[in-house]
Amino acid sequence: MSQKTISLPLCTSCNRPVMPGERASKFYCPNCHQVLIWRCQKCRKFSRKYKCLNCGFEGP
Repeated sequence: MSQKTISLPLCTSCNRPVMPGERASKFYCPNCHQVLIWRCQKCRKFSRKYKCLNCGFEGP
């Protein structure tokens, strides 16, 4: 019997797991288009900043 684990994406702003069904968003960095940025529902609501790990772009 093998067990499979599911790795959830992490919010780029708060580093918490983004749960399935959560009103989160994902998009590629608007500057370099290389990094997939995840934003959880709370960080979107409170406009918390995120930072691209590739180019350093910061957004609301």
